[in-house]
Amino acid sequence: MTGSISLKNKKTVIGFSTTTGIILYGGFGAAGLVLGYFLPQLAAWAVKLPWVPFEGPLKLINSFSGIWLDMIIALLGLIVGLVIASVAVKETLVVTITDEEVQLDKDGHKQTIGQKEIDTVFLDGKQLVILGKSGYELAREKIDESPKMVVYGFKRHGYSWSSEGDPFKYEYRRWVPDTPDISTTANALMRAREIALQKKDVKDIKDLRNELIKLGYIVREEEARQYWRKVHKT
Repeated sequence: MTGSISLKNKKTVIGFSTTTGIILYGGFGAAGLVLGYFLPQLAAWAVKLPWVPFEGPLKLINSFSGIWLDMIIALLGLIVGLVIASVAVKETLVVTITDEEVQLDKDGHKQTIGQKEIDTVFLDGKQLVILGKSGYELAREKIDESPKMVVYGFKRHGYSWSSEGDPFKYEYRRWVPDTPDISTTANALMRAREIALQKKDVKDIKDLRNELIKLGYIVREEEARQYWRKVHKT
């Protein structure tokens, strides 16, 4: 993803910009248009290969001919490319930072966190993490922008940035089924989340993390391995 940062008056916007949009829509749109236009020719070349699968559909595509048909297929390719670009834009995290609050905008959902609620901000790999005063994770979202841009944006508005990463990293313990140190409900949620991680079900992974937070447990993962810690009470 092309990184972008915008300074507007007293706010900093990290994420999607006009330039990013032009690159995404222009790139995917052009690729779809070209691929669609040359699809019959590519199919004609592919059917000559003895090992190529889906020979029937390829022969059908190869049978398409005529300038109007070529233009229609190219237009369909353009539409597919633009749809892919729109999905990429929708999944891009946009962070708007002011001295008073931080707003996270992704997938059509907006989350606003007041400055007084925030204790520390850091990056955990490619994930932006915002911790509350008691150690709760107020937000954890994947961000594709340059770490330098992210650090600059938060420091510019006076937020506490942890350059060492998670200040509670030494408190995490690896979860194993039926861990006796957490509740039965938490164990069940961790078990369900392990399955979601294996299936790469992003929505379930996030929803189950939020359910665990409600119970007072913060969870993070490395591939399919889960680690947990208890929230500090205030």
